[in-house]
Amino acid sequence: MARADDRGATIAAHAAEIVALFNQILKEDRLGDVPDDSLGQLFASVVRLYAAKVEEGNFPRAFARDSGITATDVMIGCTAMLQATDVKLFDLGHWQSMSTIGKHDPEDDESQP
Repeated sequence: MARADDRGATIAAHAAEIVALFNQILKEDRLGDVPDDSLGQLFASVVRLYAAKVEEGNFPRAFARDSGITATDVMIGCTAMLQATDVKLFDLGHWQSMSTIGKHDPEDDESQP
């Protein structure tokens, strides 16, 4: 079984490779090079892992600094996720009002050394 340090290094290397490849695809406007099923698998895995970390009390940044993500990108992704899971915006708001998950202010991380 892989050690946690080895696994973390492997994930970081693969993430850097995927980010570079995706940035190149975006720059060259070759969106068709990415199969929709593969994109969906990556997206789902990242969302599930992120949610598991948040539920555990770890609040990682949703996006790395200088990721280039825009508010429009986020709105498109959120809308797709809500539609894919048949969650209405009202239901999301209701869940957020009852849940303690997501109440963390990422700006609090800025003040910590």
